[in-house]
Amino acid sequence: MGKIIKKSIKRNQIYKKINSDGNKTIKNYMAEWEKKGKIIKTPFVELSKKLKDEHEFNFESKAICDYWWNILDPRLDHTPYSEEEKNQIYEWANKYQENGNIQWTLLQAEMETKFGKFRARNELKNIWNVKKRQLEAKSSNLKKEDDKNEGESECEDELKYDKTDAEYVIDSIEDKGKHAIQFLINKSV
Repeated sequence: MGKIIKKSIKRNQIYKKINSDGNKTIKNYMAEWEKKGKIIKTPFVELSKKLKDEHEFNFESKAICDYWWNILDPRLDHTPYSEEEKNQIYEWANKYQENGNIQWTLLQAEMETKFGKFRARNELKNIWNVKKRQLEAKSSNLKKEDDKNEGESECEDELKYDKTDAEYVIDSIEDKGKHAIQFLINKSV
């Protein structure tokens, strides 16, 4: 079973293996597909067959689909994202994440109308996932810090030293104020 997975992974690494002739074939086929009104419902299955026949590339249709929509589509704008665009992605994804499934194609269309740039879905997902991981890491670090500080403050509350009376006062945290054990240190001893 491991061999099957390895073969599919190798077949899906289209961006590493395809050459300029293969890219031209994909671009020409997709331009033709759009001119014909997108009648064929599975253009990437047809492209997979065509690439295998013409160039001896053995790519799965899903890999070709991802390659087209995220890298090769001539409408894609690969310029760096502005802070305004990133904030739009964060707000939009956060809002739709509450509903369960984030529809990246809807965000892609909204970004194009609002900013005039057609962005790759994977780029949108990557920007959101990086921010999400940063927030989770920050939250985790704050929680660890709170737990650590909470432990320290409990120790400070439990053990109080009063220099004037030369006594240690230990308070029980659960019954604070009810039970106090005092150890008196006699200065003369």
